[in-house]
Amino acid sequence: MKRVIICPDPYNQSTWSTADVDDVSAYLKQQFTVFPQNTKIYHNSVAEENDITPLNVEGIKHLQALKGTFYIVIYPSWIWYVYYAIVAIMAAYSVYSILTMPKPDGGQPGSANNELANRSNRMRVKGRVPDIFGNIRAYPDLIAVLYNSYENDIEVEESLMCIGRGFYQIHDCRDGDTDVNGIDGVSVSIYDPNVSITSDNTIYKVGDDFTELPLDVAKSSSINGQSLVSPNDVVVSGTSIYFTTGGVIRSTDSSIDFRDFFSAGDGIAISGAQFGVDNAVLSGPCSVTSDFKVSIDTDIDVPAYTDFKGLLLNGANVDIAGNNYDLSGQYIVSSVTRTLVGSIYTYVVQLDSPKQVNYNWNYVDADYDLTAGITLNNNIGSADLDDNYSISIVTETTVTLSKASTVNSDWDKIPTLFGGTTQGLNDETIYLELIANKWIGWFELYHDAATTLQMNVYFPQGLYNVNKDGKTTYNDVTIAVQYQSIDETGNPIGAIQAQDFFVESKSKSSFGRTFKVVLGTIGNQRFRLAKTKAGTGANPVTECKIKDVYLTKPFAKETYPDVTVIRSRTVATDGALSVKERVLNCRVTRKLKVDGTGALVATKDAGQALINMGLDQYIGRRSVTEIDIDQIKLEIQAVRDYFGSPVATEFSYTFDDENLSFEEQAGMIASACFCEAMRFGNKLHLKFEKPQDNSVLLFNHRNKLMGSETRTFKFGIDKDYDGVELEYTSPLDDKRVTYSIPSGSLLTNPLKIQSTGIRNEAVAKTRAWREWNKLKFQNVNCEFTALNESDLLIRNDRILVADNTRLETQDGEVVAIDGLILTCSQDVDFVSAETYYCHFQMQNATVDIVECTAGEMTNQIILTRPPMQALVVDPDRYVKTLYTVIKGADSSKSIFMLTEMTPNDQMTNKLICINYDDRYYQNDHDFI
Repeated sequence: MKRVIICPDPYNQSTWSTADVDDVSAYLKQQFTVFPQNTKIYHNSVAEENDITPLNVEGIKHLQALKGTFYIVIYPSWIWYVYYAIVAIMAAYSVYSILTMPKPDGGQPGSANNELANRSNRMRVKGRVPDIFGNIRAYPDLIAVLYNSYENDIEVEESLMCIGRGFYQIHDCRDGDTDVNGIDGVSVSIYDPNVSITSDNTIYKVGDDFTELPLDVAKSSSINGQSLVSPNDVVVSGTSIYFTTGGVIRSTDSSIDFRDFFSAGDGIAISGAQFGVDNAVLSGPCSVTSDFKVSIDTDIDVPAYTDFKGLLLNGANVDIAGNNYDLSGQYIVSSVTRTLVGSIYTYVVQLDSPKQVNYNWNYVDADYDLTAGITLNNNIGSADLDDNYSISIVTETTVTLSKASTVNSDWDKIPTLFGGTTQGLNDETIYLELIANKWIGWFELYHDAATTLQMNVYFPQGLYNVNKDGKTTYNDVTIAVQYQSIDETGNPIGAIQAQDFFVESKSKSSFGRTFKVVLGTIGNQRFRLAKTKAGTGANPVTECKIKDVYLTKPFAKETYPDVTVIRSRTVATDGALSVKERVLNCRVTRKLKVDGTGALVATKDAGQALINMGLDQYIGRRSVTEIDIDQIKLEIQAVRDYFGSPVATEFSYTFDDENLSFEEQAGMIASACFCEAMRFGNKLHLKFEKPQDNSVLLFNHRNKLMGSETRTFKFGIDKDYDGVELEYTSPLDDKRVTYSIPSGSLLTNPLKIQSTGIRNEAVAKTRAWREWNKLKFQNVNCEFTALNESDLLIRNDRILVADNTRLETQDGEVVAIDGLILTCSQDVDFVSAETYYCHFQMQNATVDIVECTAGEMTNQIILTRPPMQALVVDPDRYVKTLYTVIKGADSSKSIFMLTEMTPNDQMTNKLICINYDDRYYQNDHDFI
């Protein structure tokens, strides 16, 4: 249930009503035929930052989605006018307070764009999507889990990232400090909002197209590079080992006692046990045909070639229409024919069902040249006893295998081909290994609707064998994976499934392979892996590690509204174990709608940033009628004209904190261009802080609360600051730079300012000098409580304040006017030989200063010229024209600058001021 509190009179709680409802919109429709004017809706507490009053359909949906307490506050119309007259950004902060304002701790990581060092691409779960304004170097956020795979034995990492909300102009793209155009194998594509990420409609592109959706993956955190250890331990080896009919292993070496190594029931692996006709290794030009024939031209005369029933292809690569396909594998041979032309034999090997061994035969649709290592094997005149067996009986001199002929039918050839024994038939070493398959796992991995189990296996030293002659030859391993579906609590479902993967190579360099298992049952899985077979030899190298295991499914999302998306494919450096830390970055400029509604243009203009932020449905949520666009543009132009350069009006920053209110963000934009954000009437304005020739309001005893004024005179600099240190972002290398003044001095107690949005050295120096000058030339603080016309003030306004801490102050209101003769509410004393000026508060928020002399009566003065506007003296007026008469020599003592204003109640505000001094701005034109 949601609680709705309707407040017809926000200042009288007895008028409030409370109801618990399911649907807030439906309840309000029931309570109000027409939604009342001057009404605001607040969420959980009545505060400006909690204002959720909907302005459009999206706002209504947002309101409906919220839970908690809703306050429906109906303001009186006069309150509404006063409310909008109050400055939106309260003058509770000095310029350096806004610049150094700490962000609320939202418990969420900020964008790397704002980090001082060690920037990288990272995930920011539930963090605010970056709102970039101006020109910055952006380090995009990861919006999907990174995943790696191996292509052509090299590791490739794919990522999907978000630069930020809206549209951007892309100036460059780097990996660290290196432009991606100079990096081999890198592909980057950047897409505007609402553009398919598989299309060629990119705003920036390097490398290959992305034509398929990225994978939605869940990566196993249990995998950390575990080694798949050798499956077997070699316990007996040598040339003395031979085999006899019936699956019996013997040795001519009397020192070997098989009982020391094996027991009944053990598993045993035999390798190197080949007898009879040797395998034929062929070399020369070769080709493949669409009817599954392999043709080899060679000068080798192979005996008994028609008796070979197997063909092994290693590194078999064929180029088909520009694509490379690998046809490697061990194939069944149905026939071998041979022709002789001159000294060259042409062998044609007909394969039986090769597609069942290697799917790539589906692409062989014509005759193609083949590059491969070719071996004819499995001759009917030979026997190959290499395999895994189970031991049934062990004696001192024999090992009897269980059902050897069932495991490997070549045992049946021993009596017919070799007379029942292989003794003396082979001088090569034979290996007897104790089988001990060593599984890694079980591990559980959860991912809804996952369709594929993907594994990356890494060979850090390569995969090869060095034979007795010192030649590098092929070696191989078999990796087995077992997997089983599980429910949400990890309970197994269904049968355990298994799949083997065969890897063969003679590479001495590190490489990797990616294995994929298409799941019969989608969803969560548990898995384990083992190296079930490793090739042997004189010096075998077969070490391999599990690098990554993923559950994957294709992403269902093809377009991303309102955000600019980047896809990248990065290749690991040669010989590296993995892709290095991700530091992909782009120089970008945000595109904004001109005046919030026009064409998109790349801009650094602070005024356009403020206008667009105000109109943003998620930030300012204002309408065009609530933003004085023309005034903001004129004020920005005034800043340019004053400094003589557009750099003073630039704003470049990433907003990444969802806890920042619109008022705070507007204040940050305004402050970067020497302005203040304010609301006047019901419109958002900007006000440029610059030297002021006139005061906007006059305060005397008539509009100040009696006895509230205090003045403090300072000797020295506030808080004993000995300088200013301002930190800004360098446009050259995007690093944070500190500018210190006075230069050449060791500062022990500087005022430290961390700026936001400033990326120009000249602007940063000007800002720093303004703050230092204010510290140096500020010598009087004035505090008082003013009546409600002070609501019209904003921070940094120049005002005229009569010194009501002294009895001799001459101020009040004008009672009557007759030509140039004014009758005042108080007596006015004139001292001969002194020049006096009368300061009048005008209706147009200015102060008119007119020289005056004594009149006939003690409460009369004579003006030397007429006032700029008619004075208000009618007796029916609540407030008449206020005045202060000051000696010419004392005029500067009454001029102040507002630094802070805090509401006390509906009718008064507490004002804190410092003396106004044109020297605050004396260095404004030294740098810009």
